[in-house]
Amino acid sequence: MSKKVEIVKEAVLRVALPEDVVSISKLWQKFMKYNAQFDDSFTVKPKIVGPFARELQQRLDDPNYRLAVIELDGDLVGYCLSYISKKPYFFKLGKFGFIGDLYVAEKSRRLGFGRMMVKDALDFFKRKKVKQIELLVANDNISTIKFWEKLGFKTLLQWMYRRQD
Repeated sequence: MSKKVEIVKEAVLRVALPEDVVSISKLWQKFMKYNAQFDDSFTVKPKIVGPFARELQQRLDDPNYRLAVIELDGDLVGYCLSYISKKPYFFKLGKFGFIGDLYVAEKSRRLGFGRMMVKDALDFFKRKKVKQIELLVANDNISTIKFWEKLGFKTLLQWMYRRQD
């Protein structure tokens, strides 16, 4: 009788390294393609991976940014870009945290990696004494809205747009 051998995959959450930015940029491109199914406003220019990677590279050493990745068996399967921003001076709430991107490759979803990266971002903001964390989600992306709601996020604004000729 033959036994089925199960290969255990080990996931590591870590801070992104300079050599990760091209892989992260490729994940970002998939993230934007995923979001474009909800609205074509998310469609990105062709050949944008390089310029986006350079932009990420510039933020790696900025103490107000956190770029975390999930590495699974040597491959990057997810990333989270978080940063500290400021409200205009007339608001009582000065600085706030912003989760700009959270993406997990389709083959690696529903394994808890998104939650791991959100916890990492929240810990980063807590160390920086940031009390409010904000993010944006496409209105029609119901499954992602539910994900964020399960983590305690709620709707603050309705971001609207109009296109003109």
